[in-house]
Amino acid sequence: MTSADLYAKARDLDALADDVETCVDVAWGVPRSPEWECSNADDVRGALDQWRSAARSSAGSLREEASRVRGEAGRAAQREEDARAEANRPR
Repeated sequence: MTSADLYAKARDLDALADDVETCVDVAWGVPRSPEWECSNADDVRGALDQWRSAARSSAGSLREEASRVRGEAGRAAQREEDARAEANRPR
């Protein structure tokens, strides 16, 4: 992959992490409203707390992968620059 491809992949991973991090937030907030009182409300809230935590943990892992890919992209960009410089060097 080229450095541009790798940078694009890192951006996509960051965007996915943003989506994953907040995917449970709307559902998480609903059972906390006063209108949402029922016999299993505490169970639902507990389950949503776990799902929200898992989503945030997954988002963190995606961001770590994006960082790793960005580092790989930087190394690829350096290799590409070195190859261009070598090709333009007088013989």
